Amino acid sequence: MRKIALLVLSMFMLFSYLLFAQEPQGYIEYKENKKLVRVWGTHYERGYAQGYLLCDEITDVFCTYFVGYLFNNNAYLYGLTRANFEQNFVVDNKYITEGNGLLDGMVAGGQTLYNYVLERDIDVTDLMMCNSIVDFTDDKALFANNKLCSSITSWGTSTINAPELLGESIITRFLDWIPHKSLTDNHIILISFPSEPDEQNWISFTFPGLFGCLSAINENGVGSFYNVGNNNSYNPQDSFEPIFLSIRNGIEVVDYDSSGQCNPMDVVQAVSDDVQRSGSIMNVIAATEKDSFALVIECNNINGVAVRTKSDNTVITGDNLAVTNHFRKLYAPVYCYRYDNIVDSLDQSTFIDPNRSWSLLAGAAGISTNIQTIQYIPSTGEILWSARTGSVPAYQLAPTYFTTDELFEYVSADHPIPEQEGALLIKEIYPYPAKEFVNVSYYSKCAEYISSTVYDVKGRKTTQQRLQAHAGNNEFTLRFSDNMSSGIYFIRIDDNTFSTTTKMLVVR
Repeated sequence: MRKIALLVLSMFMLFSYLLFAQEPQGYIEYKENKKLVRVWGTHYERGYAQGYLLCDEITDVFCTYFVGYLFNNNAYLYGLTRANFEQNFVVDNKYITEGNGLLDGMVAGGQTLYNYVLERDIDVTDLMMCNSIVDFTDDKALFANNKLCSSITSWGTSTINAPELLGESIITRFLDWIPHKSLTDNHIILISFPSEPDEQNWISFTFPGLFGCLSAINENGVGSFYNVGNNNSYNPQDSFEPIFLSIRNGIEVVDYDSSGQCNPMDVVQAVSDDVQRSGSIMNVIAATEKDSFALVIECNNINGVAVRTKSDNTVITGDNLAVTNHFRKLYAPVYCYRYDNIVDSLDQSTFIDPNRSWSLLAGAAGISTNIQTIQYIPSTGEILWSARTGSVPAYQLAPTYFTTDELFEYVSADHPIPEQEGALLIKEIYPYPAKEFVNVSYYSKCAEYISSTVYDVKGRKTTQQRLQAHAGNNEFTLRFSDNMSSGIYFIRIDDNTFSTTTKMLVVR
């Protein structure tokens, strides 16, 4: 009798935990081999979801790459850099809150925060340092050769004869970085849905734990892509803001400069409002019907911020802007073979379509350390993304196709996907919470077959089946596999045209 009572009590405690404990406001899904991480809510809630969903990956990036590779597992060197950071850097409270949420999520996800090199738990300052990696350029040999990223933006006369563009803007961007395994194993697209009223949805091509903006696009179509600059002189008496977080302010806040519209000038203002320590170059782009749709921001602590547009081009022909890692306006230009190669290619022809934008940059500036290649067309929201996983540079790999419309879709208990309502819609699941099975009632506008897939919150597929359907109301029973444990899951149904997803609680 006592055993039965204990079993009932333990089941009640488990049910109460699953029902009332903080759930991660996010989930993982995959397209081809690309990992998409959707999170929503406040800064704390979005941080918590990242920590919970990516607890193992964040540990890998921080411990193996950041502490292990960049600091050579040297606790003394790390301590000196941390002391410098604590003395000289300031971070917005909202990012501190998000970082604390991330740490709490990691613990809830079952990951220890203890680092054996530092001989302590990692804390929010460690996370902020990791998000400030490019702000310590004079401390690390990583940036010694300044071969870190290149991009080309084209529009107007250069793209007017391309049927895919018809004069609209396009950017192709190479992220060139040391191809450390902890990075190449952990590419993600982080898709953020803020609940703060002054913030907007945005996506970031990044790595677990790095929630600043290295390569990012917001829901209004503004994209910002970061390059390391070649002059990092600074005044040591200044108080610095991490550049990735400054860029995020300009991307995430709906109208950062209060101009009445969301455009690249928001990023200019956000970077200008903070004091930067390192040299940085940002290629910022939006659709051509918006003001200031293509520009380059050059930033250095001593000389401040300069904006480079087509009118500042002295050697590039056509409607194009090119970026490598050397200032061209803030400081007198110095020789860069990649930049000169881009110039030479455009001298041959200024015509740019998506294929040539990719191939021109590959031929002119492609290097062996390229770990991500991104192409973005703001007017259509089309994105191509290739991510290195082995020894082949990313620009030589077949990219995955996305659109901003699909990336900015998500589902939570209170947020259905509006584009799918009326075409394919899950109406009810019961019994709830589920135990061994669940009945799924749904509406299909015109389907002969649907596929049903169940994922856990970390994007792992647990069951899948194909079912016959008809136009109108349908219902099927989904029986769970034996290896499904208690927790939160997502049911996704797809009719090859539309898909819809809902969340369910399983108590085994």
